[in-house]
Amino acid sequence: MASDEMVRFWWDRWRSFFRLQRGYEGRIYSSWRQRAAKRLRDLFHEIRNKGAPHPWIRDDLWDQLVEFWRQEDFKKLKEVNKQNRASSTGGSLH
Repeated sequence: MASDEMVRFWWDRWRSFFRLQRGYEGRIYSSWRQRAAKRLRDLFHEIRNKGAPHPWIRDDLWDQLVEFWRQEDFKKLKEVNKQNRASSTGGSLH
C-alpha cells in the first residue's frame, strides 16, 4: 500500500492539471483514489503475468516483488481471491 505522503504527491500532481469546482474536491478525490488503485493493481497484475518489469521499476525493487509473489502467503491469498471472484454466493456480485 502506498504511503499517505506518496498518495498526496500523486493527487497534487494530477490535480495540478485541472481546475476543480469548489465543493466537489472530496468526491473527485475519492473517485481518483479508487481509479488510481485499480490502475496500479492492474498494472502489477500485468507485469507479474509477463514476468518482466516495466522500465520504471528498479532492479532491486523487481527482485523484491518477485520474492513477494513467490511467498506461500501471497499464493494462498491469490487463490482465495480467485475463488471469491468465481463464487456466485454471498458478498457483492458484479
